[in-house]
Amino acid sequence: MNNPEESEQQPRRRRPRWQRWFGLARGRPIGFVLLTLAVLVLTLMDTRVQHDRRSEMFDFYQRLMPRERLNDGVIVVAIDDASLSAMGQWPWPRSRLAQLVDRIAAQHPAAIAIDAFFPEPDRLSPRQQGELLVKSGFTNVAGILDQLPDYDQQFAASIQRAPVILGVGALAEDAGLSAGTLYRTPILQSGADPAPFAPHYPAALRSIEVIDAAASGHGLLPTASEDGVVRHIPALASVGKELLPSLPVDTLRLVAKQAAVQVSADGGGIEALHIGDRTIPTDRDGAWWLHFSDPAERPHLSVADLMQGKVPADVLAGRIVLIGYTALGLQDVVVTPRGRMAGVDVIAEAMDNVIDGRLLSRPRWARWAEAALLTALSLLVLVVVPWLRPLNAAAVFLLSLLLSLAAGVLLFRQFGLLIDMANPAIGATFVFAIMLALTLSDTRAQRSRLRQALNDSHVARARMEGELDAARRIQMGMLPEPRQVLGQEARVEVAARMLPARSVGGDLYDFFLLDEARLFIVVGDVSGKGLPASLFMALSKALTKGAALRSSADPGRTLRDAGAAIAEENPELLFVTVLAAVLHLDSGRFDWCSAGHEPPWLLPASGAAPRRLQTAGGPPLCVIDGFDYRSETLQLSPGDALCLLTDGIGDAQNMSGAFYGQQRVVACLSRLRHGESAQYIVEALLSDTLAYSEGAEQADDLTILALRWHGAAATTPQTVEAKTARM
Repeated sequence: MNNPEESEQQPRRRRPRWQRWFGLARGRPIGFVLLTLAVLVLTLMDTRVQHDRRSEMFDFYQRLMPRERLNDGVIVVAIDDASLSAMGQWPWPRSRLAQLVDRIAAQHPAAIAIDAFFPEPDRLSPRQQGELLVKSGFTNVAGILDQLPDYDQQFAASIQRAPVILGVGALAEDAGLSAGTLYRTPILQSGADPAPFAPHYPAALRSIEVIDAAASGHGLLPTASEDGVVRHIPALASVGKELLPSLPVDTLRLVAKQAAVQVSADGGGIEALHIGDRTIPTDRDGAWWLHFSDPAERPHLSVADLMQGKVPADVLAGRIVLIGYTALGLQDVVVTPRGRMAGVDVIAEAMDNVIDGRLLSRPRWARWAEAALLTALSLLVLVVVPWLRPLNAAAVFLLSLLLSLAAGVLLFRQFGLLIDMANPAIGATFVFAIMLALTLSDTRAQRSRLRQALNDSHVARARMEGELDAARRIQMGMLPEPRQVLGQEARVEVAARMLPARSVGGDLYDFFLLDEARLFIVVGDVSGKGLPASLFMALSKALTKGAALRSSADPGRTLRDAGAAIAEENPELLFVTVLAAVLHLDSGRFDWCSAGHEPPWLLPASGAAPRRLQTAGGPPLCVIDGFDYRSETLQLSPGDALCLLTDGIGDAQNMSGAFYGQQRVVACLSRLRHGESAQYIVEALLSDTLAYSEGAEQADDLTILALRWHGAAATTPQTVEAKTARM
């Protein structure tokens, strides 16, 4: 009977979401520990490895997006190889440098910055040569020394007539070379004292007094970085007890016609330098980050061309002129993120940054933003890795890294912000690798457990199948065999088949002789399927048989007694439909009663159409206690056949879900020839049902029992043989 089983497995209680999230992967606590360590290292420490990776990230920005040149306000007058070839080896007499300054000043530049200092008198000066002759014993020339020209004074005079800024070199130790007056530009302080944060040098190497005093300003020359790559220059530095601006800063001050440079600082360090209405953001130590342009676009003017009059007369007008070395032999070459360039070009780049308004900065909140990025990436790892397959997790993580890099590039391009995406990415990758390894290890362990569980389930299933097969054999062995029950009885012919929907079924049938003249028949269908139904079937069959033997061949009384007995042994509250009947073999009287079961089908011997018997019947057993079942009677004619079914026949479905139904039962029985055996009736109807439902899952047990009454005059084979022998 196709009813749902009453005892369903209770659903397993689900843990709260937060418990499942934290407990899903055993590696999550380790992931949180790694995340905490990575954030602490990133925010509280600055190791050489971190510094190098950060510098490489910023170099990548520079290579990817070099500064676009918006003006040519700064021009380099280069002491190049062509100038050395035309004007002699370096150093040149300072009289020639004076001519160079005069030639530049004649075009009215905004300022002239000299990327050099002159700490000793010019040895090529005639006065210096005369003094050497006097020291060598030529005393007769002493009187004419005062009449000889002094190239240093000539150079100083040219410097004094023009807006010239001289370079000052920083010394790591004081070797007595810094004697004399330290000329400097006044520096105004806003906020805290910047001196403790600025780079400190005990002394400075400057030009001789006569030249140094003539200049309009003085600025420190850039120094080499720790790793040999110039990414930033100091905007100012502490020399002895004084603060000095760098050469580009003091040059811009002179161009802006400002008397001083203003420095703003707080308790965390230097914030910025202010030159008129221009602000240069710096790191806490005064480092000024530079955004480099393509070195090939830097305008250079050879000294030789300028001195030989090969350049237009106004090419330098209103521009900042930088005099410096570019000749390979003078070795003033530095490495930048954009490649190798002359040191004087670095100073020019710094001033161009301010003039173009393209100023880079690394804000103080950058490290906290990088820690937040590391936290976000690592939390993404902790969420994604345990939930996705390794390749999918790696793809999501790689996408997040690419998005982070894109954000860094965008901040650099749009706002000039230097945000390190490398160290957070490395830290998150470390967390990802550990989490992935732990997840894979946990996955392997789970697979091993699942494989063992699967093996155990296979063993249990094989054991269960063996037990069910044994139960099937036992159940089928409980069903009667016609030869064993009827022996040589010729008055009646009985055949039956049961096909369970599972290994064991809930249908039942039985037939046995109450005495020599009466045959008891029962067909039933227990609610449900499988092992519980089969056990209840065995109980019902046994109790029904016992009731039949006590009921004096009354099917109604048999069902009343059987229902009462079954109800006492029914803790699961199952029920069973039953059709009980008694066939009187001598007269052909068929007494029967239905407890909610399918009525029998009559196949008349006259060849009339099969018909389904009508009955008032009653409810299935164990549904209504004490129900008074009443028997009904049918008189059979010799050769008549009866077919008893369970509802599994009519309820059989094909692949489309359509039922076999009563009409197909009638059609199948109508196709049978008159006088077919009971066995043939059973096999024909079962075969037609199975053919109709081929390919579809069997939903219910199938049971068919057929009998044919041959009449009281029918003889056994032994009787026929005896009559034949007497003839």
